[in-house]
Amino acid sequence: MKSGSRFLMLPHIHIDGDDLGSMVGLAAALDRLGKESYLYSPDQVPEVFRWLPGSERIQNRMPQGPFDAVILMECPAEGRLPPGIRPRELGRVVINFDHHPGNTMPADVHWVEPERAALGEMAVLLVDSLGVPLDREIATALYVALVTDSGNFQYSQVSAQTHRIAARLVEQIGDVSEICRRLFRDRPVAEMVLTGKVLQTLRTSADGQVAWADLDSEMLRATGARPDDAQNLVADVNRVRGTRVFALFKNLNPGQVRVSLRSTGPEVNQVAALFGGGGHRLAASLTVENIGLEKARHQVLEALQRKMAESAPPEEF
Repeated sequence: MKSGSRFLMLPHIHIDGDDLGSMVGLAAALDRLGKESYLYSPDQVPEVFRWLPGSERIQNRMPQGPFDAVILMECPAEGRLPPGIRPRELGRVVINFDHHPGNTMPADVHWVEPERAALGEMAVLLVDSLGVPLDREIATALYVALVTDSGNFQYSQVSAQTHRIAARLVEQIGDVSEICRRLFRDRPVAEMVLTGKVLQTLRTSADGQVAWADLDSEMLRATGARPDDAQNLVADVNRVRGTRVFALFKNLNPGQVRVSLRSTGPEVNQVAALFGGGGHRLAASLTVENIGLEKARHQVLEALQRKMAESAPPEEF
């Protein structure tokens, strides 16, 4: 990257805060070196992140190549790339930059660290390696990446190193309360009403260890909410005491059910992989097509129950 001059960054499909913040922060660092960087995603930037300086750099049309390097941000497999993208046709070198386990993405350079809490954590180290000092703009973007994908520092991969890196970012930013308010507390009324409707669908298994809820397009219409407003539903609804696995079934597009999985122990990325999905050990997603919500829910819950049977709960102290 020190020898190249033109770079293209690509996130996974359904761009999130870790992709976006890492792309924007790294692009700002490359700016300091006088290099050109282009950020592409077919997805619109979710509204919750549009306040972030640099988020407007995301282009919905593929920039004109060629590029010295194409940097794949959190794309653990080819199926997670934006549709129609062939990285090797776009750049001289393909860089696989990720923190997901089981990464199988073809590339020329691999930097994959599954033990990291967020790609943003790794992006700070990359900026360091480029010799670019952290400043407020870079730090703000990378803090957004780190705080969102670490679940506001609640997930199991958060380490002492994660907090040390976060402290470096906060030193540049100063007061981070406004960032956290925008990310975690500033919600439109429609989203809050939508959360209530989803909570009404909440169910648990007979033993109480698996919980699930549904979100469909009719709920969006009834509340005036947008798909963006569903970004935080998993965190908001996944609060049932005693559950070890939570699934949110999103039936928003005809013939397609997207499922978000969260866990406190069982490896839900293995369940997601059965359906062509993936993710982290305790947070994963998948898509089931052309069978309808009822069958999709039945198949995924059945697979989760099998995984639960393989995974004994932690011992009580």
